[in-house]
Order: sequence, then structure tokens, then C-alpha cells
Amino acid sequence: MKLIDDIYVYPWTSYEANNCNALFIDGPTPALIDPGHLNFLGHVSNGMAGDGRDIRNVKLIIGTHGHPDHIEAIDSFDDSVMRAIGKAEFDYMSGGGRELFMMTGCEMPRKPFSFLLKEGMLNIGEKRLQVLDTPGHSPGSLCLYWEEKKLLISGDTLFYMGVGRTDLPGGNMQALAQSIKKLSALDIEYLIPGHGDIVKGSDTIKKNFKVVIDEFF
Repeated sequence: MKLIDDIYVYPWTSYEANNCNALFIDGPTPALIDPGHLNFLGHVSNGMAGDGRDIRNVKLIIGTHGHPDHIEAIDSFDDSVMRAIGKAEFDYMSGGGRELFMMTGCEMPRKPFSFLLKEGMLNIGEKRLQVLDTPGHSPGSLCLYWEEKKLLISGDTLFYMGVGRTDLPGGNMQALAQSIKKLSALDIEYLIPGHGDIVKGSDTIKKNFKVVIDEFF
């Protein structure tokens, strides 16, 4: 589903199985963010094909965090595809983060990450996205903010009327509260969460921040 310009979103809407929303950024360096579970990758590839895009052309995969419902499918891509995740999340996955994969019966990524992200600017072809460290749901969760389009890719840090759970290994409610406060200062027209509905319009997004902060923190 095309959202705006080169941004395509493939929401996961099934209530029968857990998986994440995937996002594709087209351009000279086609990038896929959060490919999801391996057995549901066809949901993304079929969605892309319906939009005239080929998942085999993906050159970069970014994980907003290292939970299996967001990155299990990462190893199914060719070795030429670059892979990236937050540095703090990589460290977490090398230790306590393995627990969630074991709990869910999923395979840890075996192929190496091409580079590790830290807070700052990330160039994806001619597109400049801001990497934001937003721990809480997991120690190295990150969000991506495209200032030019006023678009936030929030992973499992922030949802429509909700936030990521903190009762999983490595979760921290105090850290999540600080991350939400940090994101609330951004000028956002499009909020693309890791699960649930896309939120559009700055007024609606501001109200969403207020509800989340009032209800959860």
C-alpha cells in the first residue's frame, strides 16, 4: 500500500497470529524496515508485487529492534543485501535478547549485520532519515524520523493509543517514558507503528501522544 511518494506500508491485520507492520522505502537504495516473521514474508512480497515492486530488489534491511516478529525473516535475503540494527540492540541480542527467540521457538539471525546504527543521520540513497535511540520496549529500540516528510517510523515504541510492552526481557518502563517524551517533541504528520493502525495528521498525533502519556505514564 503506497502511503506517500516512495513510502509503502504493509500492515499486519490478522488477529490469529502475531507479526509486525513492514515498510518499504523505494529509490536508488531500496530499503525494507522490519520484514517480520519468516513464515509471513509472503505477506510483504505479495504486497510489494501488488504495488509493482519486487522484494528481490531490496538492498537494505533495517530492524527497529531485535524481536523475532520484526526481524526473523532477515536471513532469507541474499548475502548482497545490507542488514542494520541499533548497536545497543545488537549487544542485547548477543546476550539476554536470545531468550525471546528461545521462548517463541524462532531462529536467531545467523547472517552478520553489515553495520550498526547509532543516533544521528542515516542516508538511504538521497533520503536522509534521523535515527533516534528510543529504549524501553527493548534496550536498543530505535525510531526513524524523516523530517522532510514529517514521518515517524516508531517500531514498538509507540502505537495508536498504546506503547510497546515492557514485560519482555530487557524492557524498562522508565526508559520508555523518556523515549515517548522525546518523540512527542517532533513535528509529525504520519506515524507508522510496528503494530496496529497508521496515524495521520499532526493534531491526531498530538492527541495520541497526550492519551498515551496520560494513560501509561
